[in-house]
Amino acid sequence: MTWRGWRTRTSVTLTFLIFAFIIAPGLPVSGSVAAGAGGTLTGGFDVGPSGSPGVFNPITDGAGYTWLMEYFSPLVTYNVSFTKIQGELASSWDISSNGLTVTFHLRSGVKWSDGKPFTSADVKYTLNLVMNPASASAYASRFADVTSITTPNPLTAVITLKQPDAALLDALSFVVMVPQHQLGSIAPKDLVKSSIWYTNPIGTGPFAWDKYVTNQYVELKANPNYWRGRPKLDFLINRYFTSPSAALIALRAGEIQFTYVTATDAAALRSDTSVQIIHAPSQILNYLGFNLRDPRFSDIRVRQAIMYAIDRPTIVSKVLKTGQVAACSFSNPAYIPSGVNSYAFSVAKAKALLQQANWSHIHGAPIQIVTYYNDTSNLNALAVIQQELAQVGISVTIRSTDNVTYGQISNGPNWHMLYAGALTGPDPDAVGIYLLAKDTPPNGINLDHVNIPAVDQGFALGRSETDPVKRALDYQSVCRTINAQVPIGPMWVQERVGAVSSSVKNFVWTPAPGGGRYYQDAQNWSLS
Repeated sequence: MTWRGWRTRTSVTLTFLIFAFIIAPGLPVSGSVAAGAGGTLTGGFDVGPSGSPGVFNPITDGAGYTWLMEYFSPLVTYNVSFTKIQGELASSWDISSNGLTVTFHLRSGVKWSDGKPFTSADVKYTLNLVMNPASASAYASRFADVTSITTPNPLTAVITLKQPDAALLDALSFVVMVPQHQLGSIAPKDLVKSSIWYTNPIGTGPFAWDKYVTNQYVELKANPNYWRGRPKLDFLINRYFTSPSAALIALRAGEIQFTYVTATDAAALRSDTSVQIIHAPSQILNYLGFNLRDPRFSDIRVRQAIMYAIDRPTIVSKVLKTGQVAACSFSNPAYIPSGVNSYAFSVAKAKALLQQANWSHIHGAPIQIVTYYNDTSNLNALAVIQQELAQVGISVTIRSTDNVTYGQISNGPNWHMLYAGALTGPDPDAVGIYLLAKDTPPNGINLDHVNIPAVDQGFALGRSETDPVKRALDYQSVCRTINAQVPIGPMWVQERVGAVSSSVKNFVWTPAPGGGRYYQDAQNWSLS
């Protein structure tokens, strides 16, 4: 197949395989002001489940992209409706007829915020850093097919693969470029928690680092070297809040101009003309994670019983008030085959499965469900889950923690269950990092220790298949396996909501896995 044909099929695939992401995309808030109007926009950019407050290393961070993309940039990114991958630091790319060579043509004239040129050497350095186990990147496994990165000239980077990788561009949208001239002399293991990320990080985004006040806020300033031109705003500030409700109070008081809000808070804001609401499907699968090293969950019947015991449609409609029930790890209907088990709510089926699994003798101490969600809607959903599991004889407790504590617990061996979010996104390969056997800690974020050969094989086949129809069938096979064996308990895909002051013009935001990976046009944000 020629490169031209592959590219055409890929474009069709991305458009066809998008789920609900184009139904209600984040749109620019209407209006404009004169260029160079200046001013400072303050937001709670790390508020909510897609935020990552206090985590500054973009190589290890799996969230917080809404903020990181303001001062870093990837080679490629998505448009705001997630229907197409477009160039960012790369102006274009070519894929060889055999699919084994991808050549990126970089934009000329791009500079780092310190004025030094961005070149292909930075691309090679960044990708090698991501693939280095010492760097602790969650996305390293997505580049497992890369055999080499070469730089024939300063504006060309060539990635060579051992087999075609249909998910490579999507994987690259997660990776922001970092400067070799600043970081190259630091050992990858030392970069993981280096202070350089919050004292003087250098990027290619529309804004440049200015200062960080510990646990309070980060301030960026307009980047005069930005290749699209100096932003209209002078400063961009990211304030930290303990909860969405605290950020909402600040928004209503005029202290900030943007934040994530819960669905309940969004409903209360709809009559407020000083605020505009932006909402869309989150592309995030909420799921119950089972510690498969815990013998209580080794029996598939226990995991299936938990699914039957939870009335997911009612929780979505009555408690969360938004979202869709999930059949497996994918939300895109193109990857969900017909005939999968809906696990329709049935106390009788749940009790029967638990009896077959001898639950009354193996249940042990109450099961603790750990989560980093602390908003009212999700905690109410967990409270209902707790009640419903109790009805079938499964005693659980709920523990809501901050992100740091959650990470410490979930990366250890002693937790029981998790309630968390996993990115689904426009490309199905992205969810593999939560399910592949090779990605168990410390090599990745398969926290549940899923080890199912059919899942590993399905992802491998899907990644290497460039025919969109055949590729969809590969991932449908994965969906069937996940649905039947329940290594994780898929719950739902919620809608997420942002609230922005009407004084902000040309603002672009949409819910997204990790909070970003789309072109935000931030250099044109302005204040009236």
